[in-house]
Amino acid sequence: MLVGGDPPGGVSEEGVIGGFKVVQSDMHQVVFGADSDGLCIAVVTGLKYPSRTAISMLTELHPPYSDQFSLQAKSATTGALSKKSKSLLKEYCKKYDDASKVDKASALNSKVEGVKVQMQDNIAAMLQNTEQAETLAERSNQLNEQANVFQKKSKDLRKQMRCKNIKMTIILVALVVGILVIVLVPLIMKAKKAATGDRMLLRGGGGLE
Repeated sequence: MLVGGDPPGGVSEEGVIGGFKVVQSDMHQVVFGADSDGLCIAVVTGLKYPSRTAISMLTELHPPYSDQFSLQAKSATTGALSKKSKSLLKEYCKKYDDASKVDKASALNSKVEGVKVQMQDNIAAMLQNTEQAETLAERSNQLNEQANVFQKKSKDLRKQMRCKNIKMTIILVALVVGILVIVLVPLIMKAKKAATGDRMLLRGGGGLE
């Protein structure tokens, strides 16, 4: 129905397929052509498959297919040649399955796409590394700020400890001095009184003689 509604263009040269047409649906495309004897060959591909590569396949497939099945195709019913031509069609489908292997433009496009993907990956990796570097820089700055704060607090704490040590030393010295005064002053006073009494006794004793 598809070919009948939009038949291939006329081909005057014998043994050559031509008049190629491409019909697309939402998911597939049909590429077909015919020779001067009315033998029509078509191939169904995905939408991204290059139509020029499909035409190359039909052009290469036509001679062996025509040699083997052109006479049978004129009187064959629908599907009658499917089994007989399966191996031949399978061979060419396998050969043209990867367009980049049989079409230089497709191969170049594949390489370009590969380079684009690689560049995108590299850019993404660079951006990720940049973000990580910025994060590390921020953390480093935070650590430096925390270290500065800690150093300042340490200095303040050392000053406070020195002041406390000086106060404790003064208090201890005052306490020791106070204890010495409390202990020694009475002893000194007592010693002085005893010495005074002894002198008086000695004076008194000399007068009686």
